[in-house]
Amino acid sequence: MRLTRVDLIELALVSSDNLAAITLAENFTGGYNNCISHMNENARKLNMLNTGFVEPTGLSVFNVSTANELVNLVIAASKYPIIVEAGHTSTAKIRVKKKWIVFHNTNPLIGYHQNIVVSKTGYIRASGGCLVMMVDTEVGKRILVLLGSKNTHTRIPEAEIIMRQALEE
Repeated sequence: MRLTRVDLIELALVSSDNLAAITLAENFTGGYNNCISHMNENARKLNMLNTGFVEPTGLSVFNVSTANELVNLVIAASKYPIIVEAGHTSTAKIRVKKKWIVFHNTNPLIGYHQNIVVSKTGYIRASGGCLVMMVDTEVGKRILVLLGSKNTHTRIPEAEIIMRQALEE
């Protein structure tokens, strides 16, 4: 199966497809290890001094960051149209041969709230359910960083409470 870079970015961001993230890293100029080095170099440029990556999916407990530094990452991501487009897409449709396969966003708030600029979910046992989002409100953009939710089912209700409060301000 052949997928474009845009397809892989959509899959990685919309449905949190780990194979898509790995494939992007493997096809990065200079290969997988160069991709990880580049990710760490960009983190330093964004003043993310407590952030480090060892692989591209977010599944390793050795990938680390802080809530404050993830704000920097969300701001940087919001400047890339391809990431913004994928980050607020509720479903991605990828054509495989003559068939279309539909992937749903792991953040069900996408599509329900039109004011989400960019979003990414995550989960590993060590850090729980996580979510980062930039939301455009009447008083400006707000960034939500939710870390350590009990699981993937609790992160969305928790995020809705926080988002509702941000939209009311």
